[in-house]
Amino acid sequence: MKNEQVCLCGEEAKEFKEILKKEVKFNITPIKLFHENIGWFCELDDLKINKWPISKNDGVYLLWEKIDYCPQHKLFISEALYVGKGNIKKRIYDHAKNKGFTEENLVYFSFLDIPNRSAKYIEQLLLDLYKFPLNKAENNGQAVLYSYLTQTEVDFGTL
Repeated sequence: MKNEQVCLCGEEAKEFKEILKKEVKFNITPIKLFHENIGWFCELDDLKINKWPISKNDGVYLLWEKIDYCPQHKLFISEALYVGKGNIKKRIYDHAKNKGFTEENLVYFSFLDIPNRSAKYIEQLLLDLYKFPLNKAENNGQAVLYSYLTQTEVDFGTL
């Protein structure tokens, strides 16, 4: 790990989890949102070649970038780049087409297929808590959102 940082593996989105528990009764956790439906792309062709079974329904999704590795827990540290909602497959494909990602920019995505009303809440809560480099509107959060991915999640996704 860079600069002998304190290991925080397993402490994913503590604030997010606490607020969700207090404010809503739907069963969404950081683990579900960050780990249940993972895929990756560098460009649009990767999505087509891998044929990820991405939901065509409404939901919430995140784009991630791998930034470091924790040898103690054998986990890859990923930083959230973007949070969005809407038709999941269309939105992820739009990002791959329009954001100019390249092979140097391997982008991971995770998503939850949930009703639009719930997706709006989750998206806004994340924007209020965390700073996403690729979100422009309503991005008032200050903390950085991390996820910790296993070798299998990094290599093969969870779709």
